[in-house]
Amino acid sequence: MFSQTHADIACNFFEKILKHTADEYYGKPFLLAPWQEEALTAIFGNIDDAGQRLIEQVYLEIPKKSGKSEFAAGIILLVLFLETMKGCQIYGAGAATRQALNVYRPAVAMITQSTILKKRFRILRSTNRIIKRSDPDSFYAAIAADGDLGDGVNPAVTVSDEVHRWRTRKQLDNWDVLSNGGITRKQTLTVAITTAGVQNESPLAWRLHEKTKRIQEGIVSDPKFYGRIYAADPEDNPALESTWIKACPSLKQNGGFLDSEKIHQKYVSALAEGDLTSFKRYFLNLWDQKEGRAIEMPKWDTSAGNWKAVGLLKDPGPIIINGKEHDRKVRPFPTEFLARFLNRRCWAGGDLSMTTDTTALVLLFPSDDDGYDVLPFFWLPEANLKKLEIKLGMPLRQWAEQGFLELSPGEVIDYRDVRARLDWAKQMFDLQDVCWDPWNSRQISSQMIDDGFSCKEVRQGYATLSEPTKKVLELIVNGKLHHGGHPVLRWQAGCAAKKPDGNDNIKFTKPDREKSTSRCDGMSAIVCAMAQAMIEETNTMTYSGVRSVG
Repeated sequence: MFSQTHADIACNFFEKILKHTADEYYGKPFLLAPWQEEALTAIFGNIDDAGQRLIEQVYLEIPKKSGKSEFAAGIILLVLFLETMKGCQIYGAGAATRQALNVYRPAVAMITQSTILKKRFRILRSTNRIIKRSDPDSFYAAIAADGDLGDGVNPAVTVSDEVHRWRTRKQLDNWDVLSNGGITRKQTLTVAITTAGVQNESPLAWRLHEKTKRIQEGIVSDPKFYGRIYAADPEDNPALESTWIKACPSLKQNGGFLDSEKIHQKYVSALAEGDLTSFKRYFLNLWDQKEGRAIEMPKWDTSAGNWKAVGLLKDPGPIIINGKEHDRKVRPFPTEFLARFLNRRCWAGGDLSMTTDTTALVLLFPSDDDGYDVLPFFWLPEANLKKLEIKLGMPLRQWAEQGFLELSPGEVIDYRDVRARLDWAKQMFDLQDVCWDPWNSRQISSQMIDDGFSCKEVRQGYATLSEPTKKVLELIVNGKLHHGGHPVLRWQAGCAAKKPDGNDNIKFTKPDREKSTSRCDGMSAIVCAMAQAMIEETNTMTYSGVRSVG
């Protein structure tokens, strides 16, 4: 529920007690910009039935010079000021000590300017700490994410500055320590504030960025998460003031304090240097990335078709082949849903994984509107599910319970489950070919060929994948790739990035599974199936890169 009283207390603390600490605003009351008031209202105004903060994680992605560090310092002092529980540990973390001090210094300056705060807090400059005079075990410590954190870390609040710079294994491990270390506390708060980074080099910030986008797009929901991204769109003209106003919430035109002339000066300087990359990243908050998002989600949703995807039923049923029961069972669809696909011609596309990627199998059925119906299946190892759910920020357990994701016992995916699903598909449909990425597929395809399946290897280069990738994207734009709104496939469609080769060829790119929260195995499986479907439907046998196996 929402408490206006709690929200007002937070906002009044900023505007009536805190003062600015830099430049021409030094010593002036901290009057909140609208984006800051919105964030404080959401973070501190949403409470549970016990009157505790509901929001536990915050992600704010804001351009440079928007007052991020001062705002972060204010949040730290607010919580330390209000907290009544003993031993309130608050950590202000930066990628390195120097970065962490960018928040500590404004906090110190805010205290020195306030009679009220000086009575409550004591500044320990030698250790970069601020302690509560009434309870020395309650403190704020500025720490480096690349350092060694002690065993006594039990944060009530962590504020992490410029998380796009958190890139090393040590920094990422310490994020996990800080964000999960206060699990025994009644309420915790983890705040990440950053400017846009480089997609392939800023795994933590990109993960939180993507979670924010997925929540905004309705792919997932998390009532304990508050995320905001303030940025221009990639196609916006960087020379226009309207673009700057769109990107920077602290400009005076948006009710803030920043004069747009300062942004203009940065633009002129970048233009003179002949490179706008840094300007776009720091002041328009556009991520520097070589690969572009391939699918617009409104187009994807429009392409769902006149049917709705349903999950598999929980009780597995037998597969009967030549009157004999199969040695494995598969979970069935409801009869009325399955009837839509029975005996129809289709191609299967597979993308196999072992542990951290989803294994995907997609059946592609030509439809009456010159499009295709998509029937997808996904697997993950059950032993890794909780870890993956935290890392990816997706409701994997919920999807599994709903029947949209199947779990293989143990730490790896059992390919016998995939084979059983293909045996089932061959019984139910007019299955033409099974199409695989050659990597890791021959251990399953060799026996299938002996059992009468037609298997095709689809090489993963531009020459093979460009045309079917373009076909899939064209179908989505025209509303003819019908997927029924399958939630796992929708997530992966939103993750899909396309990469050109400079010769008008494109393909979906595989994310680094160790660093990225993106997965696009389902889209890769669709492209594999489409590669063969295009050959068969045009009756052209010269399509290079797709060949029979066996």
